[in-house]
Amino acid sequence: MVYRKISHDIKEMVVELIHAGILTRKDVLIANIFSASTLKRCLRQWTPHGLPAARTSTGRPRKLGDADIGFILARLQQRTDIMLDELARDLQVVGGPRASISLLSRTLQRLHITRKKVTRRAREASRLSQAAFRLRMAQYSPKQLVFTDETGFDSRQVHRKYGWAPEGESAIRITSGKRTKRATLIPGLCTDGIIAPKIFHCNINTDVFHDYLVRYLLPEMTPFPGPRSVLVMDNVPFHRSLKIRQLVKDFGESIQQLEV
Repeated sequence: MVYRKISHDIKEMVVELIHAGILTRKDVLIANIFSASTLKRCLRQWTPHGLPAARTSTGRPRKLGDADIGFILARLQQRTDIMLDELARDLQVVGGPRASISLLSRTLQRLHITRKKVTRRAREASRLSQAAFRLRMAQYSPKQLVFTDETGFDSRQVHRKYGWAPEGESAIRITSGKRTKRATLIPGLCTDGIIAPKIFHCNINTDVFHDYLVRYLLPEMTPFPGPRSVLVMDNVPFHRSLKIRQLVKDFGESIQQLEV
């Protein structure tokens, strides 16, 4: 008999008809309603209140429980460059189950944790600079802040990096080897959205950035402590130049400059 799922209601109705004398076991088997083993099991489980609900199979429980997953996540935060065999050993040391490399790999994949290039950062310098920056930023409201930075692109940066090809062959895309003129976008970002966006078809230096501030961004800002009165920039050399600092300072003698 080909397997098919039979609803609980049909099983219960057939058993009730048998108990009422309307059907016999032979009638049910001849009609091929369900198999002899299923019929026997339903008759055995029958009570005056009907058939009990079928138990839902939950499958085999995962070898790594919630506590094990919590340890793995905490260990990865402590050491992002830990190897899977080291992680398996550490898990067993703290009383967890013996986990294989493949099990840990599948677990990390299920948790959407991927292996990627490590970004190294000096612990002492990072903590001190972050603490100082947060302390300075805490005195301002979000409406006072205006962030600015540059992003450049040319024709070589718009091509897709991956493609399809038969196994053993390279994915080749015919393109021009000539480099187009580079474009650089400089916008301002505040709580109202993007302000003063401008595209420059040249490399950005102190003079170009000075021109952008004078002609586009600073006119959109207001004297301190009003809205859009604190300019936030990163630490590229021309952002730190005396010419830029003096401009920001002299613009109404009220614009504040922070550097991330």
